[in-house]
Amino acid sequence: MTKEKESFQELINDYSRKVLNTAIRILGNREKALDVHQEVFLAIWRRWHKYDSRTNWNAYLYRTTVRKALAFAKRPGTRTLAEHQATYPAGKEKPDELLRTAELQQRIAKCLTRLSKRQAEVFVMSRMEGLKTEKIAEILGCSQETVRVHLHRAIKRLAVELSDYLK
Repeated sequence: MTKEKESFQELINDYSRKVLNTAIRILGNREKALDVHQEVFLAIWRRWHKYDSRTNWNAYLYRTTVRKALAFAKRPGTRTLAEHQATYPAGKEKPDELLRTAELQQRIAKCLTRLSKRQAEVFVMSRMEGLKTEKIAEILGCSQETVRVHLHRAIKRLAVELSDYLK
């Protein structure tokens, strides 16, 4: 294996789980998240020769995964009941609770596609990934105040978009 391929394989080994989990949280569906996972690493491989040792992979992969997952969420196609049930393993929850959770997750994903890219990125990193404002600012290369403004606007917009569902 060439040094280039070894370096790329190391990147996949280090970040694969993080990329997949981020995509799952956005899309609420493991199969679709696997498609996004593949798209993320395929896009990187296509441009591998343009990256250097200074690339902040953690930040780059967060941004890329969020963007690709949101683009994937915009694609036409409705999730089936089987997809919903596969996403949420059987447990103590009642079936209607599982469907409501899946429906809400799907609606949030659709709403995220209507936010600005930066608002969606900040919301996902803050509320879905649990990152602190300081870390988000570092990843996105902006101030903490900018992160707070984008998060506030995203939450306000989502509250309006989901108001009928949340009543």
